[in-house]
Amino acid sequence: MTEALELTERASLAIRIGESHFREFKSAMAGPPGARTGRSPKDVAVDIARTLVAFANADGGELLVGVEDDGTVTGLPFDATEIQELLAAPRTHVHRDTPLPAMTATLVKVDGDKILYFAISKGLDFVYLTSDGRCIRREDRASVPDTAERIVHSREEDRSRIWDREVVYSARLSDLDLDLVTSVAAQVAYGISVEKCLQYFDLAEFTPDGLRLKNAALALFAKDVRRWHPRSQVRIITVRGKERLTAPSYNVVKDDVVAGNILTLVDTAWERLTLAMAQQPTFTETARFEQNYLYPQLACREALLNAIVHRDYAIEGRGVEVSIYSDRMEIVSPGTLLSTVALSDLTQLRGVHESRNPLIARVLREVGLVREMGEGVVRIFNVMRSSGLAEPELRNGSDNFTVALYNKSLYEPDVSLWLSSFDAAHLSEAQRAVMALGYNGREFSAQDAIDTLGIVDVGQLQDILTPLRNAGLIERTKDRSKVRAEARRRGVATRKVKSYRVRQDASASAPREDEEPRGAHYLFLGNLPLAASEAEIVAVLSGFGEVLSVTLPPGQKGDRNRGFGFAVVESAGVTTDLIAQLDGLDFYGRRLRVGEDRKVHDKA
Repeated sequence: MTEALELTERASLAIRIGESHFREFKSAMAGPPGARTGRSPKDVAVDIARTLVAFANADGGELLVGVEDDGTVTGLPFDATEIQELLAAPRTHVHRDTPLPAMTATLVKVDGDKILYFAISKGLDFVYLTSDGRCIRREDRASVPDTAERIVHSREEDRSRIWDREVVYSARLSDLDLDLVTSVAAQVAYGISVEKCLQYFDLAEFTPDGLRLKNAALALFAKDVRRWHPRSQVRIITVRGKERLTAPSYNVVKDDVVAGNILTLVDTAWERLTLAMAQQPTFTETARFEQNYLYPQLACREALLNAIVHRDYAIEGRGVEVSIYSDRMEIVSPGTLLSTVALSDLTQLRGVHESRNPLIARVLREVGLVREMGEGVVRIFNVMRSSGLAEPELRNGSDNFTVALYNKSLYEPDVSLWLSSFDAAHLSEAQRAVMALGYNGREFSAQDAIDTLGIVDVGQLQDILTPLRNAGLIERTKDRSKVRAEARRRGVATRKVKSYRVRQDASASAPREDEEPRGAHYLFLGNLPLAASEAEIVAVLSGFGEVLSVTLPPGQKGDRNRGFGFAVVESAGVTTDLIAQLDGLDFYGRRLRVGEDRKVHDKA
């Protein structure tokens, strides 16, 4: 018998799983432990509207009010009238010109406490705004300001985005590998039925005519996936040489095709790829045979997984294709980057994310195959760098996206030879990368080191630079006062001023000076004019402290930014005081929206 998932049970499952890109908990209480009181219903209503707007502008999700961040249910300290006002918040606190799509909004009881449960799908009709005109979008576990322009561009990929959510009326539950669904259900909540698991992940709809499956359910769990998608596969081609040739010079050594539903394809394709990547076994000094690989396995698996999860499944004539050449490996997936993700966002490791297949991504995220959203490319770059290999090459073609991994050193031969002179210092790969910046007497900046290493916070920079200075390997070429003066003259952040070099005498110990000042505050800047430049933002922020860095995601069609950015500012006091001074400041006719850069804060 088909079982419907009750709302109370759905809410309980959500609490057990915890917060994620698709799920947010909001407390209705405030104050210190032991003296907590109810929050203002007006403030809670604003939170509800902002969170649901963010979900609708992204991939949809669930909001539970009356639950703490750690999943503790603390309930609602409101009377019946106030609860009804909160349930109406998705209408009263959302802009009247951008009404939210149909949603679930109800009062439920969990463990004897009342909570509010909201569930909303990804919206396609509008760029959704709060009643005060704020445009917000869900990004990983945070709801962040965004621009209407960026969200409008994302709607251009509707065809590919809606594929996993389309209902397949001819499909039946018997078309699925029910043992596989049961194994996933057990990971989510032991004992939950197959039907309820599919409904919980929004992979099926319960109707009077029975359970209706969506494309995502079939892609993930189908017994015979090719019946529903003819190219749910990974093709692995091994080539002798640097290019694939045709007859009579045909040089393909092996051509292997692995097909299956996504959950089995991830593992079987990886097993076949590791076999194809393996070089001849090496006989070691300990008289043991060891299998060697030209590429870090973690980087290869991440690239393969990203291709399977984020490919355009609306393109049914092609699958993922992996080509292994003598000098590189290329992982090609059908479909280009979404318009909301610029190639520069990926190569500069900004962690930008947009799910083409949100239902598929959600299941793989919940079962642990995918980690934090938007971190896959960052992880590939970092693993290649930490292995001393050249950075990956990313190519966005007319109908595909390629990740190329090269089995060559990160450094040119002359740089590698020079770096070998420091082998006695037992440098880490990160330290070697910093030393390489100073090859041939070149000066470099703290920002050069940050860009090369892909790091995100002051602490990481100190951990790398300070030991090099203490060992007498690098030194400052300008003191702090000269760095500040040059930054002011050029209208740039101080981190962009070149002020380091490798010491000519790399034996004497240099006098120590802190690499980065204390009191560095990480800020999110919203509601920026699209024409605002880095220099203009530095000029404004300089009145409140030393501007260490400003990052502006590039805008569309000639705009200098996307309406938001990030900054690191040194000043006395705590971050909240600096935010209070900056938030609402007039900037070329717009009021700045300033908050803490939570993404960096969470990583630190």
